[in-house]
Amino acid sequence: MKCVLKFGSNLLVGKDGNIDENFIEKIASEVSKAMDAGHEIFIVSSGAKAGGYGILKSKGAKLSEKQALCAIGQIELMKIYSEKFKKFGKVVSQLLLTREDFSNRKRFINIMNTINSLKHFGVVPIINENDTVATEEIKVGDNDTLSAYLSIGLKADILALFSVVDGVLDQKGKVINEFDEKQLIANLGKTNWGSGGILTKIKAAKMASDAGITAVITNGRKIDLAKILNGKIEGTIFKTSKKPNAKKAWIGFVAQPRGKIYIDDGAKDAILKGKSLLPVGVILCEGKFSKDDIVEIVNKNQTIAMATVNLPSYTIKKIINNKLKGYDEICHADEIMILAK
Repeated sequence: MKCVLKFGSNLLVGKDGNIDENFIEKIASEVSKAMDAGHEIFIVSSGAKAGGYGILKSKGAKLSEKQALCAIGQIELMKIYSEKFKKFGKVVSQLLLTREDFSNRKRFINIMNTINSLKHFGVVPIINENDTVATEEIKVGDNDTLSAYLSIGLKADILALFSVVDGVLDQKGKVINEFDEKQLIANLGKTNWGSGGILTKIKAAKMASDAGITAVITNGRKIDLAKILNGKIEGTIFKTSKKPNAKKAWIGFVAQPRGKIYIDDGAKDAILKGKSLLPVGVILCEGKFSKDDIVEIVNKNQTIAMATVNLPSYTIKKIINNKLKGYDEICHADEIMILAK
């Protein structure tokens, strides 16, 4: 079983702002037992900024100051992970990533190859966003989303998003066992140290489940990895959809779109039937993109698919304006990931 585990800052950091070493030792124990049983486990861990605060006792006001805290706290965080896993005979590794590492196909594949090599060596990969360099343009934004990207890239079986609550709660405060988009939920807001909250966890879980991965939001303080791996999941489960191939999953859920192509109803029907996008169905082209970039395919303000384009934006615009003829496909069916239900 291949499983991605995401731990947020509020689980990893105590009320005093110091990293909770006892909790990390619990993680090390659970993960080590699962690995010894033959499972592949990957950890996405927050806690760097909070760890920096624990050392300097300052939260930082400017972006550069917050990034400095992350630079300090990341060392402390990894030192503790290393010490705790060593007790169970395991070596840990660190990967710090940004949005661009996932958006660029070659970099994405290289990262997945690196992580798989770490697995080959029996090393525990611990992944975090590279907060010391990430700006708005290149940041993932939260580790819930990063863990979903990672799950898709690794073709994981399970994504476990650990929270400080038992799962997604309804408006009466009861745990929703199986997530339903129509059900009203309690919005608990952001936590003290986290960058997201329950809504980012739901978004990440839905992304993973749409890519064919079982996702669960559950209480990290009650972690029992053996139960999760054996299907005895406590918390909120997100039903999986049919698993797309790896390339389509990357196109649909991980890649950063560079523009939009608006299509008519006929083209929409064709795409939903698994056909390619032809020039005749294109109404409008937005953005500046190159051949092989990823774009959104939109019909009546609804994004129905993501796709790799065969032509640059300036060529498509000329085709729309009847200044160019003779082109067959804007996007091939094999490079279109359908998102519309």
